[in-house]
Amino acid sequence: MKLKLYGAMLSPFVRKVRMILALKNIDYEIDTNVSPLGVPEGYEKIHPLKKIPALVIEDEGRELALADSSAIAAFIEKHQPSPSLYPADPMDYGQALWLEEYGDTFIAQNCTFGVFGNVFFSWARGETYDPEKVKTAFKLMEEVIAYIEPILGRRDWLVGDALSIADIGVVTHFFNVEHAGYRLTEADSPTLYGLKKRIEEHAQLAPLLAEERIIIQKLKFDCPDLTALRP
Repeated sequence: MKLKLYGAMLSPFVRKVRMILALKNIDYEIDTNVSPLGVPEGYEKIHPLKKIPALVIEDEGRELALADSSAIAAFIEKHQPSPSLYPADPMDYGQALWLEEYGDTFIAQNCTFGVFGNVFFSWARGETYDPEKVKTAFKLMEEVIAYIEPILGRRDWLVGDALSIADIGVVTHFFNVEHAGYRLTEADSPTLYGLKKRIEEHAQLAPLLAEERIIIQKLKFDCPDLTALRP
């Protein structure tokens, strides 16, 4: 089976898929010439909404273009069940799916886009970011922390006793806001900070994050100090 992933590495949704592929030791090709700043002509044949990520799968004469990070994640799990990133227990499974969706929707739309999407893409377009959007995103981030903390409690992982799609789906967004100038600290949330740190230091995931930091450096992104905008 041949896999080709489309999307910029700094995307939280592309990162989610790359982390899953890394944890399962699956080889793939990546085309990073697709981003929110522009897509190549004909990309709509791969992803009708012209979003990222998309995954093209070739296997024994069959080809499938699969859009949406959650659909891609479910396909990868079905293709290679071990190590599983979806809990076996039905209630844990349901909770993991919900937390992945919570990351894809509420965290992405209200926090990631308000900080990273606002700051980074404004810089990329030669524009000034909107500080009010950043302030709003920071306030909503406090809501996220308040919601996630009791779910995590004293455990290492959000659902069950192992790293799952829930952890990846939530924490991927905190790497984006960090790239844009907001670094989650232990003072903000000891539990969520610990979860992020465990993912950051995971042997199979750390190289992906290091690669992203190199990209940021090569872009010469002038990351602003957003401290004054925090609540």
